[in-house]
Amino acid sequence: MSFFRKLPDGLVVLNARPEHAGQLEELQRICFPTLRDEERFRAVHFLKHQELFAAGQLVALDGDRVVGATATVRLHFDPAHVDHTFADIIQGGWLTSHDPTGAWLYGADLSTHPDYRGRGIARALYAARQELVWRLRLEGQVTAGMLAGYGAVKATTPVETYYAGVVAGEIRDPTISMQIATGFEPRGLLANYLSDPVCDNYAVLLILPAEKQVKGASRSFAMSSIRMETEMPGPRARAALARRAESMPAGLGRATDVVVERAEGALIHDVDGNTLIDLAGGIGMMAVGHSPKAIVDATDAQARRFIHTCSLVTTYEPYMALAELLNEVTPGDFKKKTLLASSGGESVEEAIKLARKFTGRSTIVCFEGAYHGRTLLTLSLTSKYGLFKAGFGPFASDIVRLPFPNTYRRPAGMSEEDFVDYAISQLDLAMIAQVDPSAIAAFIIEPVQGEGGFVPVPRRYLEHIRRLCDQHGIVLIADEIQCGSGRTGKLFALEHYGVIPDILVAAKSLGAGMPIGAITGRSEIMDAAQVGGIGSTYGGSPVACAAAIEALTIIRQPEFLAHANQLGHVLRGTLERWKARYELIGDVRGLGPMLLMELVSDRVRRTPLPPEDTVRIVKLAAAGGVILIRAGLLSNCIRFLPPLTMPEAMLCEALEVVERALATVTEERMANVPVLVESRG
Repeated sequence: MSFFRKLPDGLVVLNARPEHAGQLEELQRICFPTLRDEERFRAVHFLKHQELFAAGQLVALDGDRVVGATATVRLHFDPAHVDHTFADIIQGGWLTSHDPTGAWLYGADLSTHPDYRGRGIARALYAARQELVWRLRLEGQVTAGMLAGYGAVKATTPVETYYAGVVAGEIRDPTISMQIATGFEPRGLLANYLSDPVCDNYAVLLILPAEKQVKGASRSFAMSSIRMETEMPGPRARAALARRAESMPAGLGRATDVVVERAEGALIHDVDGNTLIDLAGGIGMMAVGHSPKAIVDATDAQARRFIHTCSLVTTYEPYMALAELLNEVTPGDFKKKTLLASSGGESVEEAIKLARKFTGRSTIVCFEGAYHGRTLLTLSLTSKYGLFKAGFGPFASDIVRLPFPNTYRRPAGMSEEDFVDYAISQLDLAMIAQVDPSAIAAFIIEPVQGEGGFVPVPRRYLEHIRRLCDQHGIVLIADEIQCGSGRTGKLFALEHYGVIPDILVAAKSLGAGMPIGAITGRSEIMDAAQVGGIGSTYGGSPVACAAAIEALTIIRQPEFLAHANQLGHVLRGTLERWKARYELIGDVRGLGPMLLMELVSDRVRRTPLPPEDTVRIVKLAAAGGVILIRAGLLSNCIRFLPPLTMPEAMLCEALEVVERALATVTEERMANVPVLVESRG
């Protein structure tokens, strides 16, 4: 949960970060010079507060300088019975009273640098806190404001008289009067609540109920995840993209103009202060979300022990532990072994090498629409020539490519069942016309094609391949690089089919963003290579293994998969409603939350929507705060690969943006349709 807002004079309010801790300590020393030392927040405290309740720690910045700040916790609080002091809340500088289920937001600190007072920083911080109240659906804000002006007049004025005058507006107190003007309601005087001579240890209990509006706060802004501060790309992003163009090859494509500053969960924050919802998930890498704490902690702990010693030189626990886990959870009740690599493409290469070594054969059967990688062998297997392969040949030999049974693009008038029957008959014919089964080392297939357009293989077709492999001693390799690791609502996509592969290749979400791939298969196949015949320098990096172990631990939990399937239910329902509303959508397909819409300019003929119109939808979505990517052999599909930890409300917010983009392109196309005027002689 993140916050970012620019104030009219150019100051920025956002969530505190670790690098602000030192400045926060100095700011509190300046703002509260008479506060008792044991009640002062120091840098180490601010760092702990960010870990404890990051959403409640906010700073105001002038450039990189911290000029204002607030620290809050959540508490269960009874305004009618205050039985604690400020020292109880902070407990020696630590906000240890934080309760994640607390119904109230307690303001433990609010500071504005003396040089910046009068510029609305305090009011902006209170507004940000009220938006947090709305977003978390809390009862409101509560704080104990110090009677900052009373210490100077305590010798001549009873505290009750001073307090009554401040409440009535007859006395101007530097702190309480501002808080009342903001909207806080004074609920009573608290004696000995604060230990500071400035207020003679008196405080005022102040309540800002959730139903109150605060100047500068927006309910709609608070309830949304998207924050768009600039056009897309913004000025800093444009500068970064210019640097990219100068320093990086032109052939390195990019789907969007988003330049990332940081990311967490399902949100990406760009360098211009925009916050976007991520529906691309790193092309399927981020099933567990961006930088989840368990992954960060695991990789950090491993990096502190050692980063890498190479599995070709030494043996280490993370490699063994991950291999054992994959051997356990991968489909198949036979003995398995696992080889680790540094990428999906490398994993496919190793799987094919092992299949060839085990069978003593060379031919690999793959399918149209497949994407298996960009190395020489995997690029030879990959389909979509113009985008991926043009000019990079010659390619590897002993590869047979067969049509993939995409039921959406079956011949007109043919039922799905008849089309699958036809596809099976053509597969059998290929075993005569193109290759004899005795020459085939392996079939390699994606249970759900990724780049090819989220096309699930028909069950009967996959079962027929399995029978062919069993009959002729062929290795069945399942490429689950994109569709595995929870992406379809099950740990592996093949679980939807009940078909067991001989080798399963995993990557992408397996590593939660860390570079790792895995080849898990029958032990007799995995043991086929001579010593030294397989492996790689970076394969099985201990840090990447630590990430993968945590990722698998998270993904295989029933509650994680249940939430993933609920996201899929919401997404499919939305896409089907769009299909009924917008003629541009020809098909909605996929498994679980791995879904896609194929766009057409003519539903009857299934004419692909021109690529520029599909790109237009992607760009409009980014301008509205949502990251999308295309897919499909014909570049006319938009795929949805959200982090599967995404809250349902966030998914719905993102889909509203996508629908607006879809509606805009629909209207633009209608406006450009030539009008036929009947000629009358």
